[in-house]
Amino acid sequence: MNYRKLILNRLLDKYERSSAYKGTASTNRRILINLCSDEFPEYDIEHTPTKELINSVVMDLEKEGLIGFEWMRFEKGNIISRIWLKLDSLQEAYRQAERMPKREQVENALAKVCELKSCITSPWIRNFLEDAQAWMEQKLSIPPFLPEDSDLMQNLLKALLFIDTKGEDELLERVFSLRCFGDSKYFEKNLRRRLLGILKKYWQEEDLQAGEWTDDEILSLIGIVKAPEQVEFCGNMLASIREQAVDFSPLVHGVSINAPTIRDLVISDLPEVKRILFIENKANYVDYVFKRRTPEELVIYHGGFYSPVKGLFFKKIYDAACRCGITFYHWGDMDLGGFQIFKRLKTQIIPTLRPYLMDVDAFMSMKRFWQAFDSKYAQALEKLLDDEDYQEFHQLIQVMLKEKARVEQEAFLSYSAAPLIDLM
Repeated sequence: MNYRKLILNRLLDKYERSSAYKGTASTNRRILINLCSDEFPEYDIEHTPTKELINSVVMDLEKEGLIGFEWMRFEKGNIISRIWLKLDSLQEAYRQAERMPKREQVENALAKVCELKSCITSPWIRNFLEDAQAWMEQKLSIPPFLPEDSDLMQNLLKALLFIDTKGEDELLERVFSLRCFGDSKYFEKNLRRRLLGILKKYWQEEDLQAGEWTDDEILSLIGIVKAPEQVEFCGNMLASIREQAVDFSPLVHGVSINAPTIRDLVISDLPEVKRILFIENKANYVDYVFKRRTPEELVIYHGGFYSPVKGLFFKKIYDAACRCGITFYHWGDMDLGGFQIFKRLKTQIIPTLRPYLMDVDAFMSMKRFWQAFDSKYAQALEKLLDDEDYQEFHQLIQVMLKEKARVEQEAFLSYSAAPLIDLM
């Protein structure tokens, strides 16, 4: 083991965490390490060869003016008590330790962040970069979410720039990684977790911080997806795609269209449709389409928290339906995530949205399928009682809190004694 580099690096680590590094030290306190402690477990006084080798290295470093040391009381020449860094020899200490000074590392990172910030338009990325800049200027350290490794940091900033400039294009995660880094797996292995952390904190959507989003749903917000985005629906719809007329009405078992088709889609009419029902879970959607849908209903598979592409389709549906006086419903889980999914769809796209089978009667009818939740989950639910955006569910939430239970939508598939409510 190279004890010379080890000693210098341990002392430099401690220096870079100290007020002396930040320039806020009020006294000339030494940056020291007690060798006979957990700070330097390698100094084994019971193993004479190791102890003497470290003693020799310490004395050499002291002669070179890099560190100071003192012997343990009554053990002069045998056991070293503590060592400290000579701050007037910092540059030489860094050189011999073969490491870049932290201040230089921070200055380099700060320059890259400021350069990137000048050409970024996405608010969430700018907010992150502004916070990172302020952190480095005030604390002289690398901020959270930015890797200390310079190559990783450069690639994270490169990814943010790529995301900012790609527009609304949707890319498979591995295609994104290949285009950005020339390696289809680099993003997943090295940067996925960090980018998700940034999105969770800086994406300007309240429910993203408090909700039950999956990692894939979060990444879909910026157009990075595991699989091509699809939208599934069933009902009477007349539309055009690149000026070619399309009638979806004969597809009585449902249809799926992809992201490019959604962008090209122009909905001209929803003949005979009086109700539009969004269904959160796939099994319930399929069951409803095959067994319950009437010609007066357009049924849409919502899934979890919708992506921008799905949101575009929902907006086109809403704009077309508004011309025809159609009523909107949403059917989802009676739980925290289900309420948040409903609220997001209502507040961002469909202000007239109503809940379906998401009330006290529906909850009580599913008692056989109640799932218990803990106090932390209860606290999250209680917060919704103070939010008027969840007013449709306040009575239900109070009952759920009393019973300490929630219900997943799939329960309705197994409980024949609870027929679905007629929307007529």
